[in-house]
Amino acid sequence: MNDNTLMEVLAAYADDLNSGRADRETCLRQFSGRHEELKTLLHLAEQVKQVLVPVEPSPTFVQKLLRQLVVADGQEQARSYRREVVIGAAAVGSVLSVIGIVAYLLRNRTEMKVQATSAG
Repeated sequence: MNDNTLMEVLAAYADDLNSGRADRETCLRQFSGRHEELKTLLHLAEQVKQVLVPVEPSPTFVQKLLRQLVVADGQEQARSYRREVVIGAAAVGSVLSVIGIVAYLLRNRTEMKVQATSAG
């Protein structure tokens, strides 16, 4: 049995431990190639399972986190709105600049025509 197979067997055994279906002896009989090493690892997995217990956050923590997330979301929305206002103002400024240039060019063109007709 190579190391990858050993890791797969151990992962499957850990899944079985979590679901309550683990049977060390059956696992050892199925994979007898590295019996002692596998036996030690399975025992270690059982010990880890006994020590690690699910942890639930306190209701106070959950409520505090929820408030922080709501505040953070509101701040992000405000930043997004400010960004949109700045982009909109920049776009309006650009349009006004183009209109100003066009108006200037039209005015100069009209003045040149008036000067040409009065000189001629």
